[in-house]
Amino acid sequence: MSVTEIITLVVVAALAGLAFWLYRAGHFKRFVTFLGEVRTEMRKVSFPTREEVIGTTIVVIVTSVIFAIYLWIADLLIQKGYVGLIGVLGS
Repeated sequence: MSVTEIITLVVVAALAGLAFWLYRAGHFKRFVTFLGEVRTEMRKVSFPTREEVIGTTIVVIVTSVIFAIYLWIADLLIQKGYVGLIGVLGS
């Protein structure tokens, strides 16, 4: 028996156990209702267009680069200040 078959059996057993538990605990009807409501809500979801995804991705990348440069410059200034302070106080 291969690893893939074992994993498949474990997943199927886990799902069967979950279904049995839901049924025994009296939650199965609530679970089926929940899945129906999820399906209804997913039909209402509006997904972004390709152009919107590309545009927002570019904004995120540009903003990340700007913050990276800002933090790099701030780090250099703090490092220079620290080295200067140690030079003055250390002697």
